[in-house]
Amino acid sequence: MNWIRKHISLLGIILYMLVTLSLVSGKMNNVLCENVNININDSLKAGFIEPQEVVSLLKTMEVKLWGYPVYDIPAAEVENVVKNNMPFAEDVCAWADVHGDFHIDLTQRNPIARIVLQDGQSYYIGEKGYLLPLSPNYSSRVLVVSGDVFQKIPGNGNITIDSLVHIKGPENTMIDEIYEMAAYINQDSLLKRQIEQIFVKRNEFELIPKVGTHTIEFGSVDDLLNKFFKLKVIYYKGFSNLGWNKYSRVNLKYKNQVVCTKR
Repeated sequence: MNWIRKHISLLGIILYMLVTLSLVSGKMNNVLCENVNININDSLKAGFIEPQEVVSLLKTMEVKLWGYPVYDIPAAEVENVVKNNMPFAEDVCAWADVHGDFHIDLTQRNPIARIVLQDGQSYYIGEKGYLLPLSPNYSSRVLVVSGDVFQKIPGNGNITIDSLVHIKGPENTMIDEIYEMAAYINQDSLLKRQIEQIFVKRNEFELIPKVGTHTIEFGSVDDLLNKFFKLKVIYYKGFSNLGWNKYSRVNLKYKNQVVCTKR
């Protein structure tokens, strides 16, 4: 008997939920969209995207939002329009509530390096390997890469370095190596604080530090982990005792040794 009562009670709850959902669905079907709320989750950290830009884009693309039933608004289409037309939009989530408000939650891409070409053009490399144009709204203080760099930014910013390496050309290989080095520096707290510029010279790298007047001859990206390990040992155990301005050059290109040139 108790078993029957429990199942009847459960059935009643399910029926109540179905009726409630039906009523909510019907209500949303009749409520027109009056407000579009743009929430940029990391706006305090970076300002590449302004909410008004998102609104202007949606109006320009004639996405059916304002004045349309919220239940009929294609949230997936809204998300795709924003992601495909705003290079700095990494994650986009669109949804509507029962009050007639439509919400767009957005997270921006995070640059780790700024590429400066010989002809003066410039763009960012993102944390996940995207090539990103400069923004008129915000300039990110990141690692600067200059010198013999020739890869221009193709498309509107939805191009990744992984997609470029499959296309033959020395400029694609070099941008891949730059990304490898920049990504390593970005994830290491000491190197991120200390290295402010990478200079490319005939397919080899020189690093320019923020502290000290020395130049670091890094060579190619071959044996990258070991070279950076040697550099960190020098910083922790060498320069901290001998001073940061005693040497003019630090050469990491030789295996199992570091050659320092006094100024």
